[in-house]
Amino acid sequence: MEKRFEYLRENGDIIFAAMFTVLLLVSFINETVYETAGRYSSLFMFLVLILMLSPHIPELAGKRDIRIIAVILTVGLTMINLILVDSNKGAALIPSDLVLIALVSSCIRLRENVRLYIAAAGSFFTTLWYIDVRWSYNFNMAGLTFMLFMIMGVIFLEQLKDIKQYEYLFVLQILMYVTAFIYATLYHSRSAMAAILVFGLCAVCGRFILRSKLLFSLLLTLTTAGSIAFTFIYIMLGRNGLHMRFLYKELLSGRQQIWRELWGAFIEHPFTGIGSSYELKSFEIFEVHNGFFDILAVHGIIVFFLVFIMVLSAVNSAWIAAGKNDYDRNLCILAIAAVFAMFTASFFENFFIVPPYSAFFMYFLLICREE
Repeated sequence: MEKRFEYLRENGDIIFAAMFTVLLLVSFINETVYETAGRYSSLFMFLVLILMLSPHIPELAGKRDIRIIAVILTVGLTMINLILVDSNKGAALIPSDLVLIALVSSCIRLRENVRLYIAAAGSFFTTLWYIDVRWSYNFNMAGLTFMLFMIMGVIFLEQLKDIKQYEYLFVLQILMYVTAFIYATLYHSRSAMAAILVFGLCAVCGRFILRSKLLFSLLLTLTTAGSIAFTFIYIMLGRNGLHMRFLYKELLSGRQQIWRELWGAFIEHPFTGIGSSYELKSFEIFEVHNGFFDILAVHGIIVFFLVFIMVLSAVNSAWIAAGKNDYDRNLCILAIAAVFAMFTASFFENFFIVPPYSAFFMYFLLICREE
C-alpha cells in the first residue's frame, strides 16, 4: 500500500494530465458525445481527484489541515441538503469537485513537460474549431470555448518562448487573442467577450497585480462575490424596464427573470438550498447562468461559504506562489489572468464550476506552483 501511495504521490501530475485529456476528448469533438459524457464528467472528475488526494491525506491529517474538514463537510452537507429537498443527488458532485480542486491543487506539482503537454492539448482543439466552426454548439458555449482555447494557446506559446527563446512568438499570441475576440463577437457571446477583455487587461497589468495585495484582493472580490451582487443589479435593471440592444440582442438577456425567481425560491430555503430538481417557471430547463450563485441557490449558505472560502484560498495561494516564482513570472501572470477571466465569464454562465472547464481552472492554479 505504501508503494502505491508513493507512486500516486510522485505522479499526481500525470494522473491530472490523463484526466484532462479524457475530458477534452469527450467534450470538444462532437456535441452529442459531449452531452452524453457531461452526465458523468463530474463523477469521473470526483473519483480522479480523490485518487490524487489519497496519498496526501496522512500528511495533511498530521498537520491538522482544516481544509480536509472543509472538504468532508462540503461533501456531507451537500448530500444531506439534497436529500432534504428531494433533489437530484448528482448535483452534490459540483461543490465537492470544487473543494477537492482547491485542496489537490496545493498538493501536486506539474513537471515542465507535463505542463507543456496540457497547454498543447488544450490549444490543439483551437485548430479543429477554426477549421470546422461548430455553429451547432450553443453560441455562448462556443464563444467561451474559443476564449478558453485562446488562453491555452497563449500559455503554450509562452512556455515555448521560455524553452526555445523564440521571442517572436509574442506576435502569434497577439494574433490568437484578437482572433478569439472576433470569433466571440461573431457568436454574439458577450460573456466571452468580457472575459477575453479581462484576460488581456490582467495580462498587461499582471506585474502590478502580483506586487499589490490590495489590487489583487479587489479583483478577486469583484470577480467572485461581485458576481452574486451582479445578479441584484441585473434584476434592478430589469425592473426599471431597460431596453437596449447590443450585438443584435437585448442587453438584458432574460437572466433577470431567472435570477429573480431563484432568489425568491432561495430565500425560502437559505440553509438547504433549492436543489437542482427545482422546476424553473422563467426558463425551459434548470440553468442558473452564474457560477457562484449556482452554488448558493442550489446548495444553501453553509455549503456556499465552504466552497467560496476554499476557492478564494486556492486562488490566493496561487497568487502568493506566482509572486515568488521568478523563473516563470510571465507564465504565472497569464495563469492568474486566466483565473480572473473564468470568474468574469461566470457572471453569466456556470462555466468554471463544471467539467471540463473546472479542469482548466485547476490547471491555471497549478501553473503558478514551481516544480
